[in-house]
Amino acid sequence: MSKKKLEIDLVVEAAVLGIVTSLKEYKLAWKINQVFKIGLKLEPVLVVNLVQGGTVSLSHYCYQTDMLRVDLIKNRGIDSEKVTYMVKELPKVDYFLMLDGHLVSAGQKNEIALIKSIPEVSFVQLIDVTKLKSKDHFIFY
Repeated sequence: MSKKKLEIDLVVEAAVLGIVTSLKEYKLAWKINQVFKIGLKLEPVLVVNLVQGGTVSLSHYCYQTDMLRVDLIKNRGIDSEKVTYMVKELPKVDYFLMLDGHLVSAGQKNEIALIKSIPEVSFVQLIDVTKLKSKDHFIFY
């Protein structure tokens, strides 16, 4: 009997920003709340199944309305035994900010400028998720 393989190309519709900062997650969430005028709140630990096998537990903040969803996700896992990353290709990125909704601008320039206005943020960049090997890790909601 021959085997058939189902291949599905998943699409992440949210804008994903990579953030490099020395801030702790709760402080970064508070500062993002201040500049965006939103209310990111700590969610239960997010467990992502990795493509290579295994899982990674991540700290996760979320704000959601009818028109907008904002997720702040720590790239480095909170497991103390070994260092794991949500996206291994980007180990220097500390956090991912996912912006999804009708109010997010097409170029995300305004959102990037707002995050850059936080003094402790060293670097912010729009991440092209389609070019990542681990793009499936962004599909969790």
